[in-house]
Amino acid sequence: MRSRSIISVFVFVVVFAVSSVIFAQSSAPPFRLDQNFISGLSSPLLATHAGDGTHRLFIVERGGVIKVVQPGSRTTSNFLTITSRIVSGGERGLLGLAFHPNFASNGYFFVNYTRTGDGATVVSRFKAINGNTVGDPNSERILLTISQPFTNHNGGMIGFREDRPGEYNLYIGTGDGGSANDPGNRAQNVNERLGKFLRITPDVSIGDADPIYTIPSDNPYASGGGAAEIYAVGLRNPWRWSFDRETGQIWAADVGQDAIEEVSLIDLAKNYGWRVYEGNQCTGLDPGLCNPANFEPPIFQYTQTSARCSITGGYVYRGVQNALPRGAYIYGDYCSGEIFKYDNGQHTLLTDTNRNISSFGEGENGELYVVGLGGTVDRIMGNRTSADFDGDLRTDVSVFRPSDAYWYMINSGSQTSTVRQFGAPGDIPVTEDYDGDLKADSAVFRPSNGTWYMLRSTDFTYTAGPFGSGTDIPVPGDFDGDGKADMTVYRPSSGVWYSFRSSDFQVTITTFGISEDIPVAGDYDGDGTMDIAVWRPSTGVWYIRHSSNGSVTGALFGLSTDRPVTGDMDGDLKNDIIIYRPNTGYWYILRSSDQTVQTRLWGISEDIPVTGDYDGDFRDDIAVFRPSTGAWYILQSSNGTMQALQFGLPTDIPLPSVDTP
Repeated sequence: MRSRSIISVFVFVVVFAVSSVIFAQSSAPPFRLDQNFISGLSSPLLATHAGDGTHRLFIVERGGVIKVVQPGSRTTSNFLTITSRIVSGGERGLLGLAFHPNFASNGYFFVNYTRTGDGATVVSRFKAINGNTVGDPNSERILLTISQPFTNHNGGMIGFREDRPGEYNLYIGTGDGGSANDPGNRAQNVNERLGKFLRITPDVSIGDADPIYTIPSDNPYASGGGAAEIYAVGLRNPWRWSFDRETGQIWAADVGQDAIEEVSLIDLAKNYGWRVYEGNQCTGLDPGLCNPANFEPPIFQYTQTSARCSITGGYVYRGVQNALPRGAYIYGDYCSGEIFKYDNGQHTLLTDTNRNISSFGEGENGELYVVGLGGTVDRIMGNRTSADFDGDLRTDVSVFRPSDAYWYMINSGSQTSTVRQFGAPGDIPVTEDYDGDLKADSAVFRPSNGTWYMLRSTDFTYTAGPFGSGTDIPVPGDFDGDGKADMTVYRPSSGVWYSFRSSDFQVTITTFGISEDIPVAGDYDGDGTMDIAVWRPSTGVWYIRHSSNGSVTGALFGLSTDRPVTGDMDGDLKNDIIIYRPNTGYWYILRSSDQTVQTRLWGISEDIPVTGDYDGDFRDDIAVFRPSTGAWYILQSSNGTMQALQFGLPTDIPLPSVDTP
């Protein structure tokens, strides 16, 4: 992604009004990297989706293979293999992939690669077959071929945007042709297609007939005077750019020469300065042209260091799970492995990884991925834990007192206590995050009228809604994957689940279970969405309906006198199958990460399991509440030590026991 010049040049003090970034350090990342998502890949360069409603993830490998991952899976299969057509290594290879917006109906997808032989850039169209499950390597139709004078600075990202109703244009980012300091001055030459953003309209309605594409009428040189495909000029090597899926704005990271890494907002007919400017600094390569008024400055830049030396562009976060601040631009550095956030003019270092970040990826639901050249795709997941009322990503010791509907919480962040009255005697606490602010809300279900009452932690207003009957079991959770808990009940008399989706205010009805079953909903497949699940005491069998693909799995685990427990004890972002055996005080944990069974003696017969992440290490801790004494006993997974405290009365309901981790 980077090449360095061995030529020293005099730098004129003529600059844009753009300051270099000062990175603030995030006190705690708002997300987790699921570093076990996909591994064993061969030099992956991109992860993307088809936009066809299947929620498949497609991974581009530099050598010429496109892999596909099905929802809920962590294994790949081959979607397209064109290795014999590609020269791979360094900055060359299969570099880009974009699906036509109507891919579901027409099956067309597009790639950008450097071809074997002369190393030219090729932009081609392929067609998927067999119900769009695989790409047909024999269907290639070449749109563009661009000669490359050197082996580096090939750009490679491509993507579609609907610029007018029904007009789907393909955008192509090209590098300046390589070497150092753009020796052919190609980025500023409007007759060259290198160092540019190109825009064309592929005509997919005519099949293989010519012309294979047309030129949008408002391209700057559509009528002559330059290459008709040009949309914007003056790029060095745009290594990963993306559309903000909400606004359509292009965010492009341009890799610097020796000093500055930059990000620009790409617009029609703009000139972004290279090779006259690197970031906001005049390079001295064309000193007579150093007039800031003639060029578009980057929206931000940062200075290279010994560690930070090659920017990797990312995405404006528009995901549904609130893993990151909505509208923040997420990007990284290939050399340092750091991930950054740009939000409202402020830059924050989110986390440091051990990856050479070759790209970021965006799933169909807007959630983000981190692609590592060493063979990995990591998934960015929101940090959540049960009964976290202060939003510090740790479970709070907390109880609900049914006699007077008072709530008592110890805020783990400040170690201060909060007391509030919300509800009425006889209510059932259903604490969860209903407003999507990553804090647990005080909420109750009233069996007498089947109504839910929720106190929003965002503004402390309350909402109420009838949903359920007096004999239903409330099972709140995020069943639609929008980052907000849904009002959900299980009706034992019929074995039916009713869920009121917060995403679209529709009701989902699912028959799953029988009258004796105990609901144990949780995210067992790691897709960020709750799965419907039950435990059947008479047989000790767990039945799980996976939200990722609708499949049902079962596991025999437990005795009729056991208590089923939910939680992620091994930190793999999937719920484990857990039981607590009151007559012995033993815990039995079937770990989802390796399918081994962990046992631990922790508790006595009267104890109530209260799993949660009390120590903030992203693994749930074994913990119990002892009603007779009001004591809590927590086995911290981070260091194996015990935390014990007294908080509550014998009749209190410990809130971590009702909030599914």
